[in-house]
Amino acid sequence: MFKGITRREFIRSSLVMGGFGIGSMILAACGGGAAAPTAEATGPAVTLEESADDSVDYSSKALEAPAGSKITLTLTNKSTDKQFNWVLAKPGKMFSVATNGSAESEATGYLKPGDPDIIVNTKLIKPGATDTITFSAPPAGEYQFFCTFPGYFIRMNGKLTIK
Repeated sequence: MFKGITRREFIRSSLVMGGFGIGSMILAACGGGAAAPTAEATGPAVTLEESADDSVDYSSKALEAPAGSKITLTLTNKSTDKQFNWVLAKPGKMFSVATNGSAESEATGYLKPGDPDIIVNTKLIKPGATDTITFSAPPAGEYQFFCTFPGYFIRMNGKLTIK
């Protein structure tokens, strides 16, 4: 990274100097994953089930959870030949995340590595597979969820409302 400082020191100073947004990008670039950190969950545990099939659509267009909750979401692929994922983006960022992801490949799940506009995502799953993710609910508001397989986000999308 930088000569004379450790990775931990670089990340810590970046978080202090650059604020949450830049710090999240640095963490993601250093292997922190696609999910930006959110406040620790203090509310109830919430379990959400989502599925998709050959109609190229999610089973739900609207999901809800209380602010501060710990959300566990399970995505089940019920299609015979299609791959799907479930991506939660910052407000107003669905199009940019999907566009950036379309330039990627199946190996990255059609997601731009380290994209700061992604809050959390499942893996790109094959027919018959499931993936489960657990995350702290973002602050109160409306968030778009969608599939980043090229072209699917136009039809496969919905809203997660955090109250």
